[in-house]
Amino acid sequence: MSDTTFNVSLFEDRPFFERALRLGVQQGVIDQAKIAAIETDAPKGMVQIAEAFGSKYLRPEIETARKRIVNLVSLYLSETSNGDLQLAAKLIRDNSFLSLSRGGSGLIKALFAMPEYALLGREEKGRVEDFLEFWSRKESQIDYQKALAQRKANLLEIEAGFWFGAQLGMEKADLQEQDADAESVIRTVMLLRLAGKTDTSVLNQVEFAALLDSMRAKGAKVSKVPKAGKTAKAKAAEIPEKYRAIAERIQKEVGERDLPRIQDMEMSLDRLVYELKDRYFLGDYEVEDTSEYDALVSKEWTKVTKGKSDIDSLLTLFLCLSADLPPKTSLTEAGAKKLVKKLRDEGFNPDAATDFIKTAAPHEKQESLLADWEEFVEEANNYLMDDWDSNYTGAMRFLRENCYIEKAAKK
Repeated sequence: MSDTTFNVSLFEDRPFFERALRLGVQQGVIDQAKIAAIETDAPKGMVQIAEAFGSKYLRPEIETARKRIVNLVSLYLSETSNGDLQLAAKLIRDNSFLSLSRGGSGLIKALFAMPEYALLGREEKGRVEDFLEFWSRKESQIDYQKALAQRKANLLEIEAGFWFGAQLGMEKADLQEQDADAESVIRTVMLLRLAGKTDTSVLNQVEFAALLDSMRAKGAKVSKVPKAGKTAKAKAAEIPEKYRAIAERIQKEVGERDLPRIQDMEMSLDRLVYELKDRYFLGDYEVEDTSEYDALVSKEWTKVTKGKSDIDSLLTLFLCLSADLPPKTSLTEAGAKKLVKKLRDEGFNPDAATDFIKTAAPHEKQESLLADWEEFVEEANNYLMDDWDSNYTGAMRFLRENCYIEKAAKK
């Protein structure tokens, strides 16, 4: 029993071409003349392949080329016959060995032309020669079939991405120019539909935050993708049948992954936007929109900063926190001197400001704010804590250059 199993396994491990050839000879489909023709053609093809990927004069290259040409022929026979050995044997009979090899090469080139990722932009590809070099080494057709299925799925998802992009009012050329991810475009439309928005359009980050906030207030739930043509309202935004499976898969994923976060009221809106924004297709927003965004997602930050966003005002506020003083975004000269005296008498606690940034500042600003504060603290220790500067000349010069110090009114 074990011997039989071993023999079958050994036979199945042979290249598909060899198995089809063996069956064809056994059944009389392939005659000796055909075998002789293959024996004549094969060396020619091996030399051509060895020259294309290395050198036709090196024995190891010729041996590798032999494996490559068998792999290419096996791939073409397996795909064209759909794994039917009898049909493959007839293909061997009716076609030259070199044409079968070219057929396998053509399949790999066609695979190369298909998208590796579901991106709506123009995908950057390497050289087709390198792709052929890699795939012609594959002895099993399973990897090719998996890659083919994935790339076909990518093609359909890209088509769907353009269709859903049109629902957002986006032209195909604009989506390509922005290198949009098809899934993020589709996910955006599905989220808008989930929120009950019938007039869908591209959101900027402020509008995205407002959408999530309104969904929280309404207690959004996942609903089924409406059947096309059920009502006039559904018909106006019906999803083509060929894209429905994609839409349902992505909507299910939104329900399982994103909706629980949206409904989690313990997560701040700022944190929620920070975690979700890269998964959705959002438009740009201008710098002047940031105060509106900060007010929406970080209410404590806006309350303490009073909407100020310039670095001088913010460093002034951080310095006040570090001196255990009420947070202010500007100081009078007299107030600044009192602050420096307090720092020298009671100590400088920059961690207080660091903690405030980490807990209250909008997430996408935190990294730059922490870097600015760290740089400020390093210099501040030299100027503000210098006891030799008894009249605060150096300290005040440093504060005027880096903070918001109100000039004393002229008398």
